[in-house]
Amino acid sequence: MMLHIVKKSPYESSALNNAINYIRQGDIMLLTEDGVYAAKKGGKFSNLINEVLQKNHVYCLLADAKARGILESEVIENVKLLDYKGFVEKVVEHNPMTWA
Repeated sequence: MMLHIVKKSPYESSALNNAINYIRQGDIMLLTEDGVYAAKKGGKFSNLINEVLQKNHVYCLLADAKARGILESEVIENVKLLDYKGFVEKVVEHNPMTWA
């Protein structure tokens, strides 16, 4: 299984769209750094994330969301929040691919 790490803001980069084009069933997506903006409930990219959630798990690094003013309650339902330990576990468990 592949771990698709999206680090760039979907408002400034095609990283999210690129990851979505390559993600396969069973892969997981992790939103980090400015990529966490895609996880905001009601945001411009929430429909894309909800589509991914139909077949894949999506994670969001909690520290990066908080650093960008995104509250836990503002994260799209079913996007799982990870701490740094959880982030490391996902990288160890999966083959990581970073989309920048």
